[in-house]
Amino acid sequence: MRLPTVPALQSLSRPLSTALRQPRSLQFTLTLRIAALMTTGFSVVTIWTSWKTQDILIASHKQALQETAKRVEDDITLYREMLSVPESVNKALKNRAANSLWIGVKQAGNDELLVVEPLDARKASMNLPLFKQLLQQPSSTIPRVYRLQGYDFLLCSNPLTLRQKPIGMLYVVHDITEDRQKFYQLIQSLVGANLMALVLLIGLVAYEARRLLLPLSSMNQMTKAISVDDLAEKRITITHAPSEVHDLAETFNMLLQHLSEAWQQQRNAAEQQRQFVSNVSHELRTPLTIVRGYIESVQRRGSNLTEPQKEALSIASSEADHTIRVLQDLLDLARADDGYMPYRPELLVLNDIAAEVAKVAGQVGQREIQVEGAEVVPVYADAHCLKQVLVNLVENAIKYSTPDTSVNITLEQVQQRALIHVRDRSPGIPLKHQSRIFERFYRVDEARTRSSGGTGLGLALVKTFVEGMGGTVTLQSHLGEGSTFTVSLPISPPSSSPPISLLPISPQTL
Repeated sequence: MRLPTVPALQSLSRPLSTALRQPRSLQFTLTLRIAALMTTGFSVVTIWTSWKTQDILIASHKQALQETAKRVEDDITLYREMLSVPESVNKALKNRAANSLWIGVKQAGNDELLVVEPLDARKASMNLPLFKQLLQQPSSTIPRVYRLQGYDFLLCSNPLTLRQKPIGMLYVVHDITEDRQKFYQLIQSLVGANLMALVLLIGLVAYEARRLLLPLSSMNQMTKAISVDDLAEKRITITHAPSEVHDLAETFNMLLQHLSEAWQQQRNAAEQQRQFVSNVSHELRTPLTIVRGYIESVQRRGSNLTEPQKEALSIASSEADHTIRVLQDLLDLARADDGYMPYRPELLVLNDIAAEVAKVAGQVGQREIQVEGAEVVPVYADAHCLKQVLVNLVENAIKYSTPDTSVNITLEQVQQRALIHVRDRSPGIPLKHQSRIFERFYRVDEARTRSSGGTGLGLALVKTFVEGMGGTVTLQSHLGEGSTFTVSLPISPPSSSPPISLLPISPQTL
């Protein structure tokens, strides 16, 4: 048998080591399962071969002992015609003496044991006392294996008869220790050869698994390079691969085509929706602004108006302001979606902006708003967007908490981030709603939101502005304990800032 060379072993060990480094890979799974099957198969074959070989070895020795016992009895019968019984027995035993073979006869009515030792000099494993001790084992005409003092013996005991008259008991003992040792050496060699073959086969399996899975790895690399913008152009091309992999590649290409068509339809629909929202907001904001101006003019000059008329004009002015605010929010969201939302970040003092928002919002909402935290917290953000974020969070806290409770704004600096915590004492937001609270037009309580004038755009605008300024916004809320919105913003400009859009945006008052 020609052993594999060192480069061949290295080429087989590389895929095996690669599979072991990735315990969840398909290559590792295939290699492990096939290795387990091969190990089981080799083990079963080795055990069966060992058992069968030992059985054949013992069976051959047993047959030889039985034949020896039969020939001893035949020789005694033959010599008895010429010699006495003791002489016949002695001569028959000496005729059948052999290597590693002990023969003993105990005549009837006589405790004396006549023993013929082996012919070879290798009898150190057994002496006369040990032979006598072995004869004390249960006697049987069927040879049995016994182990005494670290040695293996095969014992056969047969009654001796002469002309159908018992004359004693014949004992034949074969020392099979050396044969057993050779057998064990053979088994060790067989196990070693099986282990070597098993390692080589596992290496071959790992190599073949890696080669067969290369097309899937190529597909994985190709799919990683696909982006949303090139869904229509990218196609998976696989060569020298099994038919199943080719079918998978074709199915994946069909999926890419369907995804491209669906994505294009979604983009067109979203673009039409944004364009519609933008156009409607522009078209409605101008006449609403004119209407609000006329209402304010009538309110200033209407000294002869009755109280119901003044109340009606006040309600109309308030609703006009609210509608203009909603239209402005829609415009801001549409611009952010299109990538035209201008952010002009600069270094600011967060405490001043928070105090200004708290003062104005507290007067409008007739609520106590407390600003706590460090004296000076820097922040790198757009002043207008940051004010809008704080206004929406504070208004949301006022809207959903009871009138006799306060709203807390806590400012702090953690490493390179400025944190804003806006906490209210509202009933809290159920857990199932917290993951969707920042979605547009999403309302936790439809009836209560309509009564309070909410549109479902305030928190969506907060998330859009905060993320546009490089920050994050999170929510923590427990039923009966209130809610806390946390905004995290950088305190300094990044090392490489993207170019800032210079498109104008109309200012919005608080």
